Amino acid sequence: MAEINISDSDLQGVENKVVLMTGGSSGIGLATATLLLSLGAKVVNGDLNPPAEEPKSGSYKFVKTNVTSWSDLKSLFKETLNLHGQVDHVFANAGMRPTVDYVHLQVDSNNEPLEPGFLTLDVNLRGVINTASLALHYMQQQKPSITPYSITLTASPSSFHRFRAADYGISKHGVLGLLRGLAPVTYPDLPIRVNALCPSWTITALTKESNYKGVNATLQPAEAVAKAAVLLMTDEKRHGQMVLSVGNKYREVEEAVLLKAMSPEIRGQQLTEDEICAGVVANMMQQ
Repeated sequence: MAEINISDSDLQGVENKVVLMTGGSSGIGLATATLLLSLGAKVVNGDLNPPAEEPKSGSYKFVKTNVTSWSDLKSLFKETLNLHGQVDHVFANAGMRPTVDYVHLQVDSNNEPLEPGFLTLDVNLRGVINTASLALHYMQQQKPSITPYSITLTASPSSFHRFRAADYGISKHGVLGLLRGLAPVTYPDLPIRVNALCPSWTITALTKESNYKGVNATLQPAEAVAKAAVLLMTDEKRHGQMVLSVGNKYREVEEAVLLKAMSPEIRGQQLTEDEICAGVVANMMQQ
């Protein structure tokens, strides 16, 4: 698992590019928006609330957006297209903390168990799926670009590791599943690359530094994760990858680590799961 070194030159290439992002008003999203603007990108941020201080320079637009609303997301894309005429990169970043406990259900006045809520799943997974789907829809309608468009999905180490907040872990497992489902059917057949960002413990408004008192964890600032997010936009060789950002260090883990667990020796199959799937679908279409 080779470490990725990100230099300033690696982040060039977004000047005058239009970046539509969700969850860009705080934390990793805000740090990414700030970095993009400093590099000359045009940023449209869809979030429930504007940042505490909106950027004073660069091409920046805030659009009030609830990512659990399909109509809000459509409006975000349409407003971006009306403003700039195209979308070059999409960062599906909006997310939230765990909200339910499947082990200890709440009960009603009759002491009957209530169905668990789905807000975390709706924001972290459904919102990401819908953002990516709209990105694919509108990007395919645009004029061909010299460089491929890109979609970056915000995942998490909980996408592939045990995590004691089940609703959050489920949602992030789903983001990794989305990456794996889209990668085989996008680039190079479509001029759209799809990758995932995997930030480990990061100091944000949701997880303040004081929350880690007495916890032996390697923390990183949101600005460190922002570099990985921009790298996935600028590096045209990256597709179907997931870049782990932990303690100001970066590693690609999807192709380099996780997919190797499905080698032919382990699986007992010569074809990949996707190759088998493609063959079965082709046969079904002919029947």
